[in-house]
Amino acid sequence: MKRHFIYFGLASVLAASQLGAYALGTNEKGCLVGGAAGGVVGHNVGSGNNTLLGAAIGCGAGVLINKKRVEKIDAKAREKKYAERKKRERVVQRDNKDLTPLR
Repeated sequence: MKRHFIYFGLASVLAASQLGAYALGTNEKGCLVGGAAGGVVGHNVGSGNNTLLGAAIGCGAGVLINKKRVEKIDAKAREKKYAERKKRERVVQRDNKDLTPLR
């Protein structure tokens, strides 16, 4: 019975940690998510003594994966800004062409 309360408490903390992760930086989020997943996998694989090793490896992998994800998001944002700027330049050129005096 006592074990169920511990599991419930642990599940509650893990669920609430996602809300607190909003204020963290990119590397910290990747480490938290990867470390939690790696800890669970490390505990369940083998004799159950590999929890810390799995968490450490998961943290490193989570940081790398999250860094690549953020780079893709940033690249898309840069492309969108570039396209908007080009569109504005075309509109300005078109409007300036319409205002040239006829000879």
